[in-house]
Amino acid sequence: MNILKTILRIGIGAFFIVSAILKLLSLDQFELYIYSFNIMNFSLSCLAARAIIACELLVGALLIAKIKYKAAWWLAMLMLIGFSFLLVYVIIFRDDSNCHCMGDLVEIKPAWSLVKNIVAIALMLCVRKEEDYCFRGRIAVLATVCVAAFATPFALFPTDNLYNLFTKSNVESYNEAAFNGFLQDSVMQDIHLDKGNYIIGVVSSGCKFCKTGCLKMSEITTFNDLDNSRILYFAWGDSASIEQFRTETKSEDFRYVPIHPLKALNITNGAFPLFLFLKDGEVVKTANLRQLTEKEVISHLK
Repeated sequence: MNILKTILRIGIGAFFIVSAILKLLSLDQFELYIYSFNIMNFSLSCLAARAIIACELLVGALLIAKIKYKAAWWLAMLMLIGFSFLLVYVIIFRDDSNCHCMGDLVEIKPAWSLVKNIVAIALMLCVRKEEDYCFRGRIAVLATVCVAAFATPFALFPTDNLYNLFTKSNVESYNEAAFNGFLQDSVMQDIHLDKGNYIIGVVSSGCKFCKTGCLKMSEITTFNDLDNSRILYFAWGDSASIEQFRTETKSEDFRYVPIHPLKALNITNGAFPLFLFLKDGEVVKTANLRQLTEKEVISHLK
């Protein structure tokens, strides 16, 4: 019985750690999923995503090492119960194909994830009455585990706001001549961008970073009730892939203009995605995926 409990305890701890690692590997999507609930702004959603990952890493390590076991056990139970209630809400009121509990690499439907949590809660009850390991240096191990658990998502995977403190927008990061040339193209004749504020995204339908950037833009406009007619995408790819791109990025209501791959490469200098902030026809700011912030988009479009 003791051996079985040990296996269960280590297995549950490893489950929390694996879940955290998988979220880290698709952190952008996890941030956007939290943001999609329209509870907090994007910056707070990014912090919440990292806090959840840090707690999972900490709980998993403490359960395996049996340090501060009671506290770790209760924190794990509260997380499982809290996520289960959230999954019930998702099942009833949303139509999500992936709850992101195991990141994007392992897609799980909310209903199956709820079953997973119920099983985990039942297994947790089997290992409730465990005592801490007492060994020399356990305080140092505890401190190391706590620092590593929080440093991993916050320091090794910094938020966009922290990234932007060290990286400034450079309006020379695009090819001005190629961009202005495309604005004179026949496909642009009926679109007038010379008055007012617009954001133009130059994207590829097969680029995962472009998908993340456009999904981010879609969530920002929805959360802040912005006018999406002021956002335009120059997209290259065949018609089927562009339609799939629009669906995956929730941008069916945005305007898309097809662009030849070579023209897109010339405009962006080969870096995708590229977002151009226009004011009365002049580019006043450019942004890549990391530089595209909620604050800048709101300021420009409002």
